[in-house]
Amino acid sequence: MVKTIIDYEDWKNIEHLKPYSYTCGYCGETVGSSYGYLLKYHDDIAIYLCPYCGRPSFMENYVVTPGAVYGQSITNLPDTVQSLYDEARNSYQVGAFTGVVLICRKILANVAVYYGAEDGQSFIKYVDYLIDNGYVPEKSREWVDKIRLEGNSATHNHTSKNKNDAQRILDFVQMLLLINFKFNSDYNNSENNN
Repeated sequence: MVKTIIDYEDWKNIEHLKPYSYTCGYCGETVGSSYGYLLKYHDDIAIYLCPYCGRPSFMENYVVTPGAVYGQSITNLPDTVQSLYDEARNSYQVGAFTGVVLICRKILANVAVYYGAEDGQSFIKYVDYLIDNGYVPEKSREWVDKIRLEGNSATHNHTSKNKNDAQRILDFVQMLLLINFKFNSDYNNSENNN
């Protein structure tokens, strides 16, 4: 579905606001906006209109909603992995950081099964499979174990995961997906075209 670009000046009764820079949660552009709507008697609560796509973002205490999607789009992922990766990125966008950690754990299990691991195994078996078969470098075992521990903590502890936890784990999963699916596919395609 293609989104229509809205001219922010077409909104009624907009006012000039203190300029604010943010990444638009709709179009993904990093923008500086100075138009929108300010809540009476509150300088820290406003609706900013994106100068690129014209859509409204709510800002309270310098937190913008909807937030930006974290990570990059990756091509050539299997459908089961693609849907989970998109779900993790969207969960990050809405601040569901515990969900990001749990979904990233599921992504690793699905990658292992995609590459031939037996379905229904324990997570550590998937980790061993990915490392033993070269899908995760041996030196990255610590990272994969971090996902296991964070996932266990997210499931069994009462504390929620934070933005930094989600970013670190999503960064690792993104790197793993890029290497195993995008870069390998791009390389194989370029070799076949020569």
